Amino acid sequence: MTKTDNLLKKIQTLILQNKFKQALTTCDSILKIDKKNFQANFNKANLLAEIGFHKKSLSYYNKALKIIPNEPLTLFNLGTTLYDLDKYDDAIEIFDKLIKIQPKNSDAICNKANTLVALGKHKQAISTYDKALKINPNDIIILNNKGIVFAGKSRHKQAIKCFDASLKINPVDMDTLCNKGNSLAELDNFSEAAVCFESALEIEPSDIDACFRLGVAYSNTNRPREAILCFNKVLKKDRSNTDALINKGLAYITLEKFKHAISCFEKALGIDKQNTDAMYHKSQCLVEIGKHTQAISLLRKIAKKENTHDHHDHEHHDHEHHDHSHLSLKDKILKDTHFAKVKKEKIYSSFIQNLH
Repeated sequence: MTKTDNLLKKIQTLILQNKFKQALTTCDSILKIDKKNFQANFNKANLLAEIGFHKKSLSYYNKALKIIPNEPLTLFNLGTTLYDLDKYDDAIEIFDKLIKIQPKNSDAICNKANTLVALGKHKQAISTYDKALKINPNDIIILNNKGIVFAGKSRHKQAIKCFDASLKINPVDMDTLCNKGNSLAELDNFSEAAVCFESALEIEPSDIDACFRLGVAYSNTNRPREAILCFNKVLKKDRSNTDALINKGLAYITLEKFKHAISCFEKALGIDKQNTDAMYHKSQCLVEIGKHTQAISLLRKIAKKENTHDHHDHEHHDHEHHDHSHLSLKDKILKDTHFAKVKKEKIYSSFIQNLH
C-alpha cells in the first residue's frame, strides 16, 4: 500500500470514530501531495459539510467532480448540501443530473421532492414522491414526507393514508405515530390521536413533544387528570414551556380548580408578559372565583393589544377553546360559558359594549 492509501484508510477510521477535525487534517496531508486525489477532495467536502461549513464544502465537491465527472454519490451529497444552504434551484439542477444517470435512485428523487416542498411547489413535490414510491414502495421516509406535505395543506385524511401505509411497514416507527397523531388531532379525533401518542411514548418515553401532544389529546377527551400528568412531565424538563403551562391551566379549569389554574397562567405570564392566551384564561378563572375587578383589568389589557394590533403569535396547540381562537375579544366573551352569569352585570356589560 502507498502512503496515500494508508492515509485514506486512516480517514475512514477517524470518520467512524467521529474525529472529524483529525480526518480533515489527514485529507489536507493527501492534498499537499496530490491536489487531484478524488477521495481526499470528496472526503474533505463531506467532512466540512458534517461540521457545518457548507459553503466551504462546495468547492471541494466541485473539485471532486472535475476529477470524476458526474460521480453519483458526489452529486447526491452536493445536492443535499445546496439544499442545506437554501440554494434550492441549484439543488434541483444537481438532483436532476443525478436522476438522469440513475433513474431509479429513489433517495435522489425523494430529495428533489423535499426541495420542491421548500420552494412551495407542493403539487410537483407530491407527484415526485409518487415517482420515488413506485421504485421503493416500502420507504417509510418517503411515505412520511408525502404525508407531511398533505398535512401542511390541511389535507389530513390523505396524510393519514400515507402514515397508515408507513405503519403497515413499521408499526413502531416513532415519527410516523406522532405524524398520524398530529393529523388526527387536527381532525378533532383526539381519542385516536391519544392512542398514537401513547404508542409513541412506549417506544420513546422521554419524548417531550409526544408527551405534550398526548396531554392535549387527553384534555380534549375529558381526561384532565391524565393531561396534567403529561404537562407536569414536560414542565419537569422545561419549566419555561408556556404551552404546557397554559394547557395545564386549562385542564385545571375543566376540574373547576380555578386557583390551581390561575397559578399556571401566572407562571406563563411571568415568562411572557404579553401572552394574551394566559391573560384571557386567567380572566375566566377570576370571574369564577368572584374577582371581577381583576378580571376586567386583564380583559382591558387584551382589548388594548387587540386595538393596537400588537399581536404576538403564540403556537398553543389545540387549547380546549381552540375553536374560539379566531374570534374577536367581544365575540369570545359573549360565547364563553365562564362569563354567562356575569356578562349582564354593569361592570361587564359596559366593558363589552365599548368593545369593537
